[in-house]
Amino acid sequence: MSKAGLGLTDLSIAPRRPERKPEPPSDAATSAAPVSTKKAPAPMLSKPNENQRRETAEARAIAQEDVRSSLKNLKRSKQRNVKFYINIALDYELKARLQRAASENDLKMTAVVKAALEFYLSENAY
Repeated sequence: MSKAGLGLTDLSIAPRRPERKPEPPSDAATSAAPVSTKKAPAPMLSKPNENQRRETAEARAIAQEDVRSSLKNLKRSKQRNVKFYINIALDYELKARLQRAASENDLKMTAVVKAALEFYLSENAY
């Protein structure tokens, strides 16, 4: 089996469009237009001097610092609601007592541990 190959003659290529050059307006059109409607060439933007560049850079830096600090404050406020987990190694007997207390009071073991820690810390003035 041989594949049929395509050559350049098999493809049709559209010819390029000729470029249109703007024709100069006729004398009748320019004489009819009022002189006041002609636009003056737009002034080119001048390069800012050193003081202007420094001022704009300082203003940009201050704005970025404000955004950065507000973003940090937002992250801190979100972190206050985050739960922090601790791992505690319990011996078998203590864990069995914790499970029994949780099941008898229809609570989760974490609620019992939180209550016990809160009680201990408040009793010891922490």
